[in-house]
Amino acid sequence: MFKRLMFAAGAALTFFIASGGGANQRAHGQVLELQSSAPGSSVVVDRVLDGDTVIVRGWSQRVRLANIDAPEMSHGYGRPGQPYSVQSSKWLTEQLEGKSGVTVKCVDEDRYGRRVCDFFRNGEHVNKAAVRAGIAWANTASARYLRDKSVLAAQEEACAARRGIWTQPSPTPPWQWRRECWDKGACS
Repeated sequence: MFKRLMFAAGAALTFFIASGGGANQRAHGQVLELQSSAPGSSVVVDRVLDGDTVIVRGWSQRVRLANIDAPEMSHGYGRPGQPYSVQSSKWLTEQLEGKSGVTVKCVDEDRYGRRVCDFFRNGEHVNKAAVRAGIAWANTASARYLRDKSVLAAQEEACAARRGIWTQPSPTPPWQWRRECWDKGACS
């Protein structure tokens, strides 16, 4: 099924949805791919919210980067940020915010209604580059979150080179941080 939508930025995008199962599998087993209708067209990231969430011009909801989980930013009282959260956000801002040559392939929708997408800039897989730079984890919290296993190799490379989060003796993955620190109040 194809749908063509016009956005305020004037770019037409074609949605291709291929279901891997029944109608109730909205978020599971689907591939949601955003393809520009004109060769060489790109999306514009208006704002980076943290190390794995952005706002794309003309899209109504926030967009989550696929395959990765970045250190958590502070969310107010009782929800402190993780080490390297600011660096992660700053790195992603430098890579995507307002830059040309950014394309996107969306693969899912999360429980908050955000598109989950792979970002590319000038041919480089930005999500994987974030992990390689040591400012995000390969999201191994569930097999569903890590679709591209090559992100694990990028993480091993960052760990071996002791980049970013891997300079810490035993960094806490964000999914564990949210559970232990935010939910149970056991922040360290």
